[in-house]
Amino acid sequence: MGQGNQAPFTAWVPETPFPAVSDLQLPSRISHIMIHRSDSDFQFLHESSIVKHRNSFFVAWNNSPAGESEKGSVVRWIRSDDDFASWSVPGYLAPPIDHETTIWESCQLLSKDDVLWAFVGKVHSQPRCPEISGGRMDVFRFDDATKRWHQQGHVEKFHPLNRPQQLKDGSWIMGGQFNLVQPRVAICQGEDFSKWDVSEIPSVPKDRIDFAETSLSLGDGVVTAYVRSAVEAAYVSESRDGGRNWSKLRISNFPMSSAKTCAGTLSTGQHYLAFNMKPDVSGGGDRDVLAVAVSSPGEQLFRKVVMVRNGRSPKARRIGYCKGEQWSYPSVLEHDRKVYISYSVTKEDCCLSILPLEEFAI
Repeated sequence: MGQGNQAPFTAWVPETPFPAVSDLQLPSRISHIMIHRSDSDFQFLHESSIVKHRNSFFVAWNNSPAGESEKGSVVRWIRSDDDFASWSVPGYLAPPIDHETTIWESCQLLSKDDVLWAFVGKVHSQPRCPEISGGRMDVFRFDDATKRWHQQGHVEKFHPLNRPQQLKDGSWIMGGQFNLVQPRVAICQGEDFSKWDVSEIPSVPKDRIDFAETSLSLGDGVVTAYVRSAVEAAYVSESRDGGRNWSKLRISNFPMSSAKTCAGTLSTGQHYLAFNMKPDVSGGGDRDVLAVAVSSPGEQLFRKVVMVRNGRSPKARRIGYCKGEQWSYPSVLEHDRKVYISYSVTKEDCCLSILPLEEFAI
């Protein structure tokens, strides 16, 4: 399961050199909207998720009082009913937990058949408390009448990190991790989203996995997992049985910074991977450039990169553990021939970038 003398997994078309940051320009048609800024009660903001539900856009994110992985963390949500002209006041999706080390982290949203679901990581293992292991995914359902979230169940030993996607057989699948070191996948057989089976992507200690954050792309008969690594390229694994069994993890020929990705498929049939590009200038930050790689329609290999943000984000306004300049942890939504990307800004604010679908054409 280690790398040995294996050739890198081919994720980027080998006949075309991977572009440098200096080779790219921001799209001519792109707009940026500030969704929410940190406030005095919650000075840390990270890991957003965006979805269109009925006639509204919903965004949820992880908040902590001052820094990452703190007691008192919550998941909050807002909605816009007027195409981002205004937003509701943030409310709790997952309220504070009265525990010294158990916290909320990460939220994935899904709207299906006019029902809005949220999948939230409840983590016992933290970077500052590695001796405390464990965690699970709690499932919430939104009540449109009362505008409140209600817990529907939980799934042990899984932390959600990519929006659920539907396979051709009708089952649902999403990428995640466990204990920060084990890339995992959850599979829901029907549409009872409180019940998921968990499978593990095989890896060994010498694999240089970094937080095991996993996103998925669904192809024709194959599911591809992209796993965050510490070696300046994505780890990749494949499943040909709907996510139940996976190939050995391999480093790919797709360079990227160590950060969470977001994968999926556009209505054009193009696979995409939102990621942070490695800087190609001295002193550049690993999360200074947020981009989206896309394939040709119906093709699995990526062959084009579209830049979303380039350059340093604003400096942190408040001191907090694990903050820093970055555009990171993207969530991607396509709707009405537009692509919406929400992401963290300096781990304090949540921003939204909007591009026409045509910007991704090959």
